[in-house]
Amino acid sequence: MDTPRPLDPEQSPNAIVLGRRAWVHPDSLTWSFSCSPGPGGQHVNKTATKALLRVDTNLIYGLNPFARQRLDALMGHRSAKGMASFSSHQHRSQAANREECLDHLRAIVKQAEIQPRVRRKTKPSRSSKERRLDSKHREGQKKQNRGWQGGD
Repeated sequence: MDTPRPLDPEQSPNAIVLGRRAWVHPDSLTWSFSCSPGPGGQHVNKTATKALLRVDTNLIYGLNPFARQRLDALMGHRSAKGMASFSSHQHRSQAANREECLDHLRAIVKQAEIQPRVRRKTKPSRSSKERRLDSKHREGQKKQNRGWQGGD
């Protein structure tokens, strides 16, 4: 975040909505397809159904600087040099795998848009302190009353 980002461009009508305000232009997405691994016989050997989506995280618009930092942190191992990658080969069709890649991207962007709540330190109330001390005193008395009382 050394250089200031230019203002976000106007959202185009064919933009892909990723969150409440976040969007990306379809031309910013790079798709590649390959054969899926695993069983499936002739179909899996002949068709390229595995989808790999690459997107430059700087081209995701509508995020404030804090959300962008959270997005970079959430990307983790998926991101290298500002490019995030998502792959899917769960389905037999290329279209379903494409949609699943976009769903993964949407989920991470929506999670980055949510601002975490600030934790405020709390103090136990006076009555809760007294209850705790009373309980400790009762437990101590119980233990003191155990054992031999010295009969005779």
